[in-house]
Amino acid sequence: MAQSNAEIKKIIYASLSKQTLGRALAQLSLLTKGTPNEKLAAIQENYQRLLTHWAGGGTDPERDAIFRRLLKQTYELTDDLIADRMVKPLATNETFKHYWEPKRYTTQLVQEAIESSKNGSPVQTAWIVSAITLNCIELFDENKLRCLFAFCQSEHTETAMRALTGVIICLLLYKDRYSLYPSINNQLQELMDDEAMVSNAQNIVKQLIRSKETDKITQDIQQNILPTINKIAPHIHKEITSDSSFDTDNYEDESHNWQELLDSSGIQDKIEGYAQMQREGSDINLSTFAQMKVYPFFQQFENWLLPFDTSHESLKELMGTSSRSANESNEATDATEDQNGLGKLLSLTHFLCDSDKYSFCFNLQMIPSDYRKSMVEQIKMGDEQIKDIEKPSSEVISNLYLQDLYRFYTLSRSREFFTNPFLLDMNVHETSFFRFLNPEGKFIQQLADFFFAKEQYSNALTAYLKCKEQGASNDHLYRKLGYCLQKNEQYAQAIAYYEKAELLENADVWTFRKLAYCHRMLKEYDKALSYYEQIDTLKPNDLNVIFNIGVCYAELGDYKKALNAFYKIEFLQSDMSKSIYYHLYMAHCLWATDDKKAALEHYALFPHDQLSEQLENACITLSNRDKVYVVDYLRYS
Repeated sequence: MAQSNAEIKKIIYASLSKQTLGRALAQLSLLTKGTPNEKLAAIQENYQRLLTHWAGGGTDPERDAIFRRLLKQTYELTDDLIADRMVKPLATNETFKHYWEPKRYTTQLVQEAIESSKNGSPVQTAWIVSAITLNCIELFDENKLRCLFAFCQSEHTETAMRALTGVIICLLLYKDRYSLYPSINNQLQELMDDEAMVSNAQNIVKQLIRSKETDKITQDIQQNILPTINKIAPHIHKEITSDSSFDTDNYEDESHNWQELLDSSGIQDKIEGYAQMQREGSDINLSTFAQMKVYPFFQQFENWLLPFDTSHESLKELMGTSSRSANESNEATDATEDQNGLGKLLSLTHFLCDSDKYSFCFNLQMIPSDYRKSMVEQIKMGDEQIKDIEKPSSEVISNLYLQDLYRFYTLSRSREFFTNPFLLDMNVHETSFFRFLNPEGKFIQQLADFFFAKEQYSNALTAYLKCKEQGASNDHLYRKLGYCLQKNEQYAQAIAYYEKAELLENADVWTFRKLAYCHRMLKEYDKALSYYEQIDTLKPNDLNVIFNIGVCYAELGDYKKALNAFYKIEFLQSDMSKSIYYHLYMAHCLWATDDKKAALEHYALFPHDQLSEQLENACITLSNRDKVYVVDYLRYS
């Protein structure tokens, strides 16, 4: 089966990351399909000499340096060969094209970029940074990273944050090879001597981690929130447009029941929760703007990363001004700012990324001009309030830029040509450059807690283990380690950490619950039962605890005690119609105690399409004929 260029590169990279150079060279030979390649032949010859010298027992203090140089050359040859096989989408903007098209940057191009970083306008330099970043993601190049480092020092905050974001992404993407380039390490050291830059880099790492939940948020909004709003909207409209007079006694009941509708639906709590998530930096706008990327503007891939510029030609009609060129500053002084209230408002908006601002404007242009003019005039009337809006912080700027990148890599029709960095494992704490982000050893704890809060338990586990390696030792750490292991289904190891937490501090109900659960997953029902009974003493009449006590007794074969637990649940809560596993275990125990009629009544309340499988794994002994009879009886009765 033919493999894609990305798959071939991944295979060779894997060999090189393990430093199995011979295997990588053999894979490269297959890639060239027998066509002579001078660079490949030179690497093979030098590697063979190195092996021959080593096999002869010779000692060479330069051996490691030679090997690293061969690794570096093989990486670069792999990149070049893959690049020759790939089709790159064409850019139309000449400045963007200048930095997007070259495979490898010459010294002259690096100098041009550095000069631009010092003298270019915010729109121009920020766009150049995106071109360099996209290029470096597709084809690693030491010189491209040199350019990004230079732009990190830009006086324009948006440019600097875009460049730093590009640096972090490229280092994460090429974590196994950047150490082969001492100059990169030196530049990174120099950059991270600035405490503010370290803080900005830490924020970008968190934002990259946060991006992992974007699809989940979008799916929840589309599948749960919007359908609920659509369902209750007609009722709210009816209440709001009620004919009741405001001075009637029942006005409050008739005209404001819509608030009760919102409360009962739970939608208001959801919306408030997402509003809080947005304030923290989560991307909740993707579902809204995903359908607004069909305008001609977005057919050219580089426009997805164009900084928002009110003087752009495509916004001429809406903004009512096009006197400034696209390369002029959108952060200029009051004297030269665009006087359009809408433009100023959008430029200062903190909750829309640049791509979504363009989408909003194009959508606004579809509104009849009279309504649009009225809206703009109202905005202009609030011009004084607009002046009070503070410029976005570095953290906000980098977060919005990541949202631009996310839209580009997931929504643009050119996305198939690009390597999506958001699919990376964000295990930055396991990279060699993490030491620059963790200079005082405090960020690793923050990062671990952030992974944990975002339910990324595999990375949280390795981060907490690093905290432990640094000497951290407390019951909170052990509980979190236990929980991460539990979520990764490593139950025995989880139990060990929960028990350590129990030794350091008197165990609470939460720890007992986790210990009981892990023992139950390991089918150690006697130990699980012991913990559930302790919980029942500390927190009596908890239905879930009583149910699990019954389950443990049932799995241990003590069906009468199991039934006592299940009957207690019936006494505490009469309506058990939705508790399907309660009915399943109740049926098992009734069958085992020879009350088959009652057992069948409970089996009937379990989903029939799942019953056959459950009977195969039941905690009681059923003959094959009994299993068939139970299912068929329920099917035909």
